[in-house]
Amino acid sequence: MDRQDNSNKTVENRANARYRLSSPPDVEILHGEGRVPFKARLADLSRGGCFVETETVLPNETEVMLTLSKSGDFVKARASVVRVIPHEGLALEFTSMEGEGFRILDFWLSTYIVASWAAASRRRTQRIAMQIQVKVSGYNSQGTRFMEDTHTVEINNFGGSVTLKTPVNRGQRLVLFNLQNKKTAECMVVHHEADGNAWKVGLAFISLSQAFWPIEFPPTEGAPRDPGTNRFGS
Repeated sequence: MDRQDNSNKTVENRANARYRLSSPPDVEILHGEGRVPFKARLADLSRGGCFVETETVLPNETEVMLTLSKSGDFVKARASVVRVIPHEGLALEFTSMEGEGFRILDFWLSTYIVASWAAASRRRTQRIAMQIQVKVSGYNSQGTRFMEDTHTVEINNFGGSVTLKTPVNRGQRLVLFNLQNKKTAECMVVHHEADGNAWKVGLAFISLSQAFWPIEFPPTEGAPRDPGTNRFGS
């Protein structure tokens, strides 16, 4: 099917990884002066926006009010239509968010990232023991900035594990630099355990990083959408 792309944004401008959550929040969308709701289902979610499956077609740049709800938590935001795919849905970019919206959104996405990494790590066919020289930077468990040269222990499609002398906490965001191919990826600490005088730290890519490792892994169901095939520009 040919898809109409009425947005000025291109694949290269997309900044945030989109995730198809296994248990997505409910979504309510209101538009127009009368705040008329229309039926929609959340398909993909990122920190910058979402894609909703709906038969409703709205012009680009239409402003809507959006509420996401899950397990008693609510995210209320203003959003703008940035892409229309007839018979499939609308890509929405968040323009503002109320209260604790970003904190709740980060919690939903972080929970999914951790679960995806854990599932991938349990699949022996999805992980490979390989030492690759890397540089890790960010903030340690005390909030002090650090940078450490180290190597990977295992790698997989979602990230990998490294040894660190610097203590870090689960949920922290770190930057991983591959010294071999000079590529950089933002990661989240999803696991850490003592390993002699150091720590074995599990890192999950915040955004699925193309060609970060020197090998290709088979696609995994539920993985973050590849930046080259994502459908919207938020």
